[in-house]
Amino acid sequence: MGIGEELYRLQQLDSEWDADQRRLLEIEAALKDDRMLREARQRVKKAQERVQTWQTKQRDLELEIESLSSKMSRSKERLYGGKVKNPKELADLQAEIASLKRRRQKLEDTLLEAMINREEAETARGEAEAYLEEVESDRAAQREDLEEERETLEQRLEKIEQRRKSIVPQIDARTMEIYEKVRERKGGQAVAQIRGDACSVCGVTVPPSMEWKLRQGELIQCDTCGRILVSVGEF
Repeated sequence: MGIGEELYRLQQLDSEWDADQRRLLEIEAALKDDRMLREARQRVKKAQERVQTWQTKQRDLELEIESLSSKMSRSKERLYGGKVKNPKELADLQAEIASLKRRRQKLEDTLLEAMINREEAETARGEAEAYLEEVESDRAAQREDLEEERETLEQRLEKIEQRRKSIVPQIDARTMEIYEKVRERKGGQAVAQIRGDACSVCGVTVPPSMEWKLRQGELIQCDTCGRILVSVGEF
């Protein structure tokens, strides 16, 4: 196996490693991202608060109506009980009862509105709870898939590492140093093939003199992109 093929296979392994590592980072980010779950829970919380608000409003109105009704009953007992004889006092009782009746009617209208709002809030809460249940179910399934994929990737990375360890000792230290530096500068892609008579990455023509050096076993780099060139014919 020539140095070109060794570098080419090393590049393939490192590219696979980089891709798998990127995917691992995406998986870790996805596993930590519980934004939809938090939003769904917040939606349920707000819906519940709205239900409680209207329940409290309804209960307060019912108590106030009950209080007014009791007061009206007492006033009617006084009006029709025969104990009050004074005409002015009787007129005042009649006016008071009429005022209490009007007040109660307004409260009953408000109570009806509160009951409708409470029912709507309860419906919204039910929808929010159903949505939360759906999100939780989807999230659980997603986590299971992601964790399974993560395990698979970790196993692949171990295999890549073992294969890499078998190749690196076959490459001299100086070549590895150049390879690592180019890989760092070029976003992980240190090796390019000569396809036809051009660099497979940047597409610039490779001079015949450089191809001759390559055939002599020398390490050559593209004059334009700086990547290490290897011959497709070697593989």
